[in-house]
Amino acid sequence: MIRQGTSPTDLGPEAVRITDANYGLTADLYRCETCGFLQCPDMLDVLELYESMDDEEYEETREERALQARKIVSRIARFKPAGRLLDVGAGTGIMVDEASAKGFDAIGVEPSGPLQAVAEAQGIKVLHGVLPHPDVSGKFDIVASIDVIEHVPDPVDLLRQMVSVMSDDGICVLVTPDVGSLAARIMGARWWHYRIAHIGYFNTSTLERAMAAVGLKSISVSRPSWYFTADYLATRVLSYLPERLRPPVPGFLAKITVPLNLFDSLLVVGVKAER
Repeated sequence: MIRQGTSPTDLGPEAVRITDANYGLTADLYRCETCGFLQCPDMLDVLELYESMDDEEYEETREERALQARKIVSRIARFKPAGRLLDVGAGTGIMVDEASAKGFDAIGVEPSGPLQAVAEAQGIKVLHGVLPHPDVSGKFDIVASIDVIEHVPDPVDLLRQMVSVMSDDGICVLVTPDVGSLAARIMGARWWHYRIAHIGYFNTSTLERAMAAVGLKSISVSRPSWYFTADYLATRVLSYLPERLRPPVPGFLAKITVPLNLFDSLLVVGVKAER
């Protein structure tokens, strides 16, 4: 163990919200002596939490998150300008919607019933569940998983399931925090990606090692940008201060969208290694 857990033991669905701002809280954190991968192995039964997890704040920031999804779709189009796209862990269907708007035949799967219901209500093709899914059939030209792999107890199995639905000349697209980044090293235990919902922490080496285990090889590594309202960012920055020292966040900040790239996330495009 490299760090004793700081998270509460009686976790509910709210602990795994996408917009959770309890930075620095994790279960017991261990490092693999062979590859250096960081994982919280005590957090093995989290699917039930995700199935009932709701996150109204996530949907309130849909417009800004759609900007980020649009950028990822543009990145995908450099490798695959058209085809079938599967988004694994699709949330409320933001990327599925953006990909569909760009002409992709897009569909998603999402374990959260409340989030999937939001997508369905908007007419976005997101299925409730995880891979393998009985209604996900055929092969896909693009299989994407955006900020998901760090949430699952068996990331290699997630990758294996993704490969199983990829066409032979398809691409796999992964986005995940980079624990080897400068920001992570500077912030230490207070890094904003150390969160209860994050079970595994990758760097470039460990992510490519996990990909290789299922027959994938990386062909591109980049650093994605994010988009947030200024009040959302201000609230999260102020969360590092004691509550009594936090000033009120001005309302006008909600009208300002801020692009943010701290170079502490990875966007990796992979293909089947035999190609």
